[in-house]
Amino acid sequence: MSQNILLPAVFAVTLLTASPFTWSTDRPDLQGEQLFTYHGCVNCHGTAGKDPSSKLVPKIGGLEADEILERAQKILRGEGESEEAKLMHSAVAYSQSCDAPPTQPELQKIATWLALQK
Repeated sequence: MSQNILLPAVFAVTLLTASPFTWSTDRPDLQGEQLFTYHGCVNCHGTAGKDPSSKLVPKIGGLEADEILERAQKILRGEGESEEAKLMHSAVAYSQSCDAPPTQPELQKIATWLALQK
């Protein structure tokens, strides 16, 4: 990995793992679908989480809410080992479309909405 990418990557991982769910403020007026779009999830996972932009991005629409939530939390903490998890963690850390990772309540709303997208 080039040094131009390594230092920012280490910095971002350090910041995200320190407190991943306290960066953004809850948006109580937004519901799951709106939060999915607001946080830029739709950019990679596609409409309703069913039309990924890449083979590395999983379809998540229609999965169980608990599974979606558990996967998202693990990835946002930087604990995902797969290439897909590393891709998502990087996308959240560096994306202009994602102002900050979703808060815990926002993740729950997104996961609940995605579970209904069967």
